[in-house]
Amino acid sequence: MKAISNHRCWILDLESEVRHSRSSSGFTLLEVIIALAIMGIGFALAMELLATGLRSAKASEDYTLAVLLARQKMAETLTTSSLTGSVEQGQFDGGLNWATEIQPFPQDQELPAQLYQVRVRVAWPGRRGEKSVDLYTLRMAVDEKKLGQTRAVQQREHGGE
Repeated sequence: MKAISNHRCWILDLESEVRHSRSSSGFTLLEVIIALAIMGIGFALAMELLATGLRSAKASEDYTLAVLLARQKMAETLTTSSLTGSVEQGQFDGGLNWATEIQPFPQDQELPAQLYQVRVRVAWPGRRGEKSVDLYTLRMAVDEKKLGQTRAVQQREHGGE
């Protein structure tokens, strides 16, 4: 009886060794498939983040260029000698379009100076339609014929007599 129980113990030990050696010898096919799926998802997410970063960098570059060109066009427009209500359009090298608009700015009272609103727009085609940047400023033009003719100047002159 003792020999049979020893034999059974030896067989049970052999089975546990076989199970132990089989599980420690490598990965199962299911474990490999799950690991590959996790790596694939991680790689896809990393590529999407990279693509989003590149799109953001390109958009930032486009807006920066547009603002620089709009400032340049604004400086050109403000150096013109006459500020009258006008609209001009054109195109920069590289496919960016520009438009300038000069309009009289509404004032409450008549002054010897007229304010003009100057707008410069730079536009370019984007992935989802047209993109644009608008710059606004006010410019004053003095009417030399009206100097000394406003009520504020006349009251000061009469009050001093």
